[in-house]
Amino acid sequence: MSGTGNTLRVAQWLAARARARGLAADVRDVETARVAPLPRPEPGDLLGVLMPTHAFTAPWPVLRFVLRAPFGHGAAAFVLATRAGTKFGRVNLPGLEGTGLYLVALLLALKGWRVRGVLGLDMPSNWTACHPAFGPAAVADIIGRAQPKAEGFFGALLAGRLRFGAGSCIALALGVLLAPVSLGYLVMGRFYLARLFFATERCTGCGLCARSCPFGVLQMRGQPPRPYWTWACESCMRCMNYCPERAVEAGHSWAIALFYLAHLPLAAWLLHALAQVAVLAGPATNPWVVFWTRYGLQLLALAVAYAGFWWLVRVPFFNRLFAWTTLTRWYRRYREPGTTLEDFRK
Repeated sequence: MSGTGNTLRVAQWLAARARARGLAADVRDVETARVAPLPRPEPGDLLGVLMPTHAFTAPWPVLRFVLRAPFGHGAAAFVLATRAGTKFGRVNLPGLEGTGLYLVALLLALKGWRVRGVLGLDMPSNWTACHPAFGPAAVADIIGRAQPKAEGFFGALLAGRLRFGAGSCIALALGVLLAPVSLGYLVMGRFYLARLFFATERCTGCGLCARSCPFGVLQMRGQPPRPYWTWACESCMRCMNYCPERAVEAGHSWAIALFYLAHLPLAAWLLHALAQVAVLAGPATNPWVVFWTRYGLQLLALAVAYAGFWWLVRVPFFNRLFAWTTLTRWYRRYREPGTTLEDFRK
């Protein structure tokens, strides 16, 4: 899985190293497994699951891919997570993959794969909805440090060695501590973040963002057509970072408004009303009923609020208002320097 090219670049490094040793190597996007499932592994096969880190864990599309993957029957596998590497001046700071590596490794092991190694690899942070991209020199330095580390790890696997470093164990321990953040992201945060994107008046309606969405969940709607981000958006940042007009923004002022709209006490009002009915008084106070009622109504509030927001930003005044009140307007965009949209299509 790759949004702006970091993980794709790493996969290409490993594939090139395998081919240099006379081995066959195939690089696939996780979404292709939905229409072209992986075949049953043969003796000597090695499956690598490569992914970015989202909220200190594995993204949902990767978890879905592993759950749908064939049983390993003892074939070898490894897991590699690209994480948000940063550089300030001369100081390189590592990212944190948290529970992502070992969660995927555990699922693979339960499906009969023999996991031979895991690696958390720093690549330039690409979350441009939150911060500007690093400059070319910093990006080149981070990538330059990552390549020999990735190739050394892969070379050890091809030589038959196991690679479970102490660093990944420390990341796992920190990830366990941050598990509430990861769980919150998977069940709610990713839906909230997907509702922050909008297109400014720079948008030409070309549809490149929709055609390039790795999950096919970005749609062009209305006349003139404008991008609409649906529930399944994973905030991979491809649309924002590859838009030729820099028209895709993440609304920071809208994020504040959306937070309050999503947390309106709708559930409390509904449960209070149900409690007034004698036959429903018990269920209305059941903790599980309360939880699922609040969860469902929050998702409903997000859906309704975003639909209204999408229509609102079609009005020039409001579009300019939200465009000028988001910091992403001034953020440098990021894409892996050697990666184009054509590379994803290949």
